[in-house]
Amino acid sequence: MFTVVSCNSSSNDQLSNQIDSLKSQVNTAYVPGTGEIMNGIIQPHHYKLWLAGQQKNWTLAEYERHQLLGGFKRIEKYHKGTPEAAAVPMIYPEITAIEIAISQKDAAAFKNHFVMLTNTCNTCHQATKYKFNVITIPSSPTFGNQRF
Repeated sequence: MFTVVSCNSSSNDQLSNQIDSLKSQVNTAYVPGTGEIMNGIIQPHHYKLWLAGQQKNWTLAEYERHQLLGGFKRIEKYHKGTPEAAAVPMIYPEITAIEIAISQKDAAAFKNHFVMLTNTCNTCHQATKYKFNVITIPSSPTFGNQRF
């Protein structure tokens, strides 16, 4: 049995128009800048991760670690080919070490690796010419509307 498929000019034009429309939508879609990702995702989850770890709320700490990781993944996804995206992998070993500390409920290891994570953030900022943006270990809780 044979099936004959025929493409007429009208259906080709319609398909081409749909493709062009989709390309236009992709090209004009909103993409958050690295600063927006850093300030809106990474920095608050870095802060909350610290607070959760200090209170030994390991479930919340793991959630915040995962959210922090998601911010870095977004930089790699949306800003491929930039120095910022190229530098992101330097952070992954400390995020993994924190994950292990959380899973083992090891407060000392958590604190040590959080300090290393923060230092790595600053090393990345220096490498990508953002050395003016210095990240520190949180010194006081500012999320007064959440229990850690």
